[in-house]
Amino acid sequence: MFSKVFKILGIVALIGFILFGAVELWVYRNREKLFRRAQEAINENLNGNLAIGDFKFRPFYGGLGLNFTLYDVKLTDTLYNVHHKPFLEAEKIHIALDFKRIFSGDVRVKNLVLEDGGLKLFVQRDGYSNLSIFKSKPEKDSKKGDNDGVVKKLGNVRFVNFAVSYSDSVKRKYFGALFHDATNIIERTDSSTNASFTGAVFFNSLTFNADKGGFLTKQETTLALALGYDEDEKKLKIYPSIVESATHNKIGVNGVFDFSDTIKIFNLNFEAKGIAVKDALPLLNQRLQKQIDSIGIRANVDTQVKVAGILGRPGLKPQVDVHFQTDTFRYNLPVGVLRKVRASGTFTNRADTTRLADVYNSRLIAPKITGFFETIPFAFKLVVNNFRNPRAEIDGRIEADSTNMGALLDPARYRFRHGSARIDFHFSGNLKRFYNAEKDSFDGKVAGKVALKNIAMDYLPQKVRISKVNGDLTFNEKVMVLPNLRFYDGQNMLYVRGTLLDLIPYLFGSPKPLRANVDINIPEWQLNWLETLLAAPGTSKPRSGKSLRLSNLLDNAIDKMEIVAKLDARKVRYRHFTGRDVKGKLTISNNAVSIEYFQLRAFGEGKVRLSGEMDNSGAGKLPHMAVRARIENADVHSVFYSFDNFGQKTLTHQNLKGILNTEFSFESNLNNNVKLVPSSMKGLLRIDLTNAYIINFEPFMKMKKLIFKRRNFERVRFAPIRNDFRLHGQEIEIAPMEIESNVFTLFIDGTYSFGNKTDINIQIPLSNLKKRDSTYVLDPNNPEKREGSKIFLRAVDENGEVNFKLAFRRKKKDKSKDEADVRKFDDIER
Repeated sequence: MFSKVFKILGIVALIGFILFGAVELWVYRNREKLFRRAQEAINENLNGNLAIGDFKFRPFYGGLGLNFTLYDVKLTDTLYNVHHKPFLEAEKIHIALDFKRIFSGDVRVKNLVLEDGGLKLFVQRDGYSNLSIFKSKPEKDSKKGDNDGVVKKLGNVRFVNFAVSYSDSVKRKYFGALFHDATNIIERTDSSTNASFTGAVFFNSLTFNADKGGFLTKQETTLALALGYDEDEKKLKIYPSIVESATHNKIGVNGVFDFSDTIKIFNLNFEAKGIAVKDALPLLNQRLQKQIDSIGIRANVDTQVKVAGILGRPGLKPQVDVHFQTDTFRYNLPVGVLRKVRASGTFTNRADTTRLADVYNSRLIAPKITGFFETIPFAFKLVVNNFRNPRAEIDGRIEADSTNMGALLDPARYRFRHGSARIDFHFSGNLKRFYNAEKDSFDGKVAGKVALKNIAMDYLPQKVRISKVNGDLTFNEKVMVLPNLRFYDGQNMLYVRGTLLDLIPYLFGSPKPLRANVDINIPEWQLNWLETLLAAPGTSKPRSGKSLRLSNLLDNAIDKMEIVAKLDARKVRYRHFTGRDVKGKLTISNNAVSIEYFQLRAFGEGKVRLSGEMDNSGAGKLPHMAVRARIENADVHSVFYSFDNFGQKTLTHQNLKGILNTEFSFESNLNNNVKLVPSSMKGLLRIDLTNAYIINFEPFMKMKKLIFKRRNFERVRFAPIRNDFRLHGQEIEIAPMEIESNVFTLFIDGTYSFGNKTDINIQIPLSNLKKRDSTYVLDPNNPEKREGSKIFLRAVDENGEVNFKLAFRRKKKDKSKDEADVRKFDDIER
């Protein structure tokens, strides 16, 4: 039985094959007639000409059927000789005709393949369009089946290396693409036509407005579009479709174009998951690229875009609404890096619903952007208005404590022990180009507040420890105001108020020097800042690298900052020095201190006013100081004690009493322990010493062994002494001066040395032979003493001790007379 069935089927198949072969043979014999008839039918529906170089009947191309291949095809409009732009050109066109309709005279193309060519549509400035190549016959002349036009006679279309372009010089629109290999499959029903367009397409540009630039400019894509047109509803629908970019980002597309009314409304929706902003920007026009790039964010984004508008209204912009959600991303700032940033928000070009959609009516809102500034958490709100010239509004807060503040600064140099800080700020301006380095100017405003609470930190290289840092600071893009900053430096409680200028410009790269103007109040001042300022840095070196960008900036800022400070302290102490009622003004800049004035009460009831400079510029040089001062009514004992006896051990505070009024200028290098370098000292001292005593001064005690052995050298009282002393290195040049005292009258000059070069000339008038006891009245400037006979002595350094010797001015033969004079002094004392 089965064998009979197979025989029947075989016979039927053979009959079908013979019939189909007969048809194909008939077509092959009549191919010229059929082809020319089709060409004539097409030309009848054109305002132009279809020229075909050659054709072949290819029954087996793409399956058995009425298949033709056309070669060197050119379709031109009636004005081709004027503009020389063919409507269509193709090296090959493969055509499969609808076999069912061919005998009824209704020539329809079932499949069409266009290879190696292009389609050019245009509208000239005078309004002429080559789309006029398609014409519609008058209704009275139309035949059944012809009213659909040539377009509806086309079925599935495939493009292989085929370019399509449209240029409208009136509306300044341009669309261009190269179809590497794309297929449009069409399905028709009674009332609708559906199309599935898939393939690889290179877009030259989709330009809707030449001033704004084109979308998809020079972009490779892979399309999977599903389209449908409902003739009854007059709607073109884009079913959920995919556009895949060259970076393999898939963009979902769907929408509706409603042509049922004179107001042609359309809605388009786009969706992308995890698309990188850097990959999305090339898909947009130049203006949108610039506007989005001005925000400066690089992230992967989930986004949904809704576009709604009216076709054929060039002046009416469609409304665009966007919702986005970013993945975590980094954002580099001049002062550090924002890490693990997340943002979500919306964009619309119709922020004010009472106005039309427009670039000026655009707004982006990200209500909560979170992340970390290095390791410190932050949260802020971002609003961007007016995308023609985008302006950002940011309100945010950063909160830090000792556990995360240390990461901002070099841990080899700074260590936070405890405390917290909070920064609230508002920014308004250009987000990406906030600072213009060429013009050293800002395009925007900043305002904020810093709250410091009980911070304690160490600066390790110079072993500085500060604690109890509290205060509120306010700032804008030009100045930081310190209304009530206070901190403890380990010995002193400091209260600071003032301003810091150009901190934010400096952090953004401004060449302007940082300047601070502060008032500092220190109730009880232990003057340890000299050691801190001038001590040699520790061995730790600052770390380099972008992760410590803020630390390096702050280090440089501190080094280069110019500080103008006014000082106020009830008491001040530095080593043996003690003062009170301190007022001063000084400038610190580039490791140098310039004292405009510094006045206080010290040395008993004395008044001190000084000015000077102290430089620690480094580069292998020792710190240098220069001081100019005036001291009034000072206790000379206290002066020497306060200044460590000026670095010498011969005449100390233990030997001195008296009231000193003086003016002096003094300069010297300092070693790294903030002590004078004697060899570098230089100065001029003018003294007015009254009620002066020298007590138990060892050189005087040695002098007593030579002369006036019974007089009170243990407590020598002097008449007022007024003289100038010049200091060079360790030597003081003593101008000729008279010393009138209760033990003798002296005239001295020469050199006193802090080293080993003391050489002082001493003239002792013979009038000293007169007895001087407790009843002696000081008699300075007596000409008899200056002009009378004298004994000459020299105070000379010998092996580190100052010894007194006779200085004989007469010849050797007269030496006995000088020695007799000395013995005579001794006899008188006895």
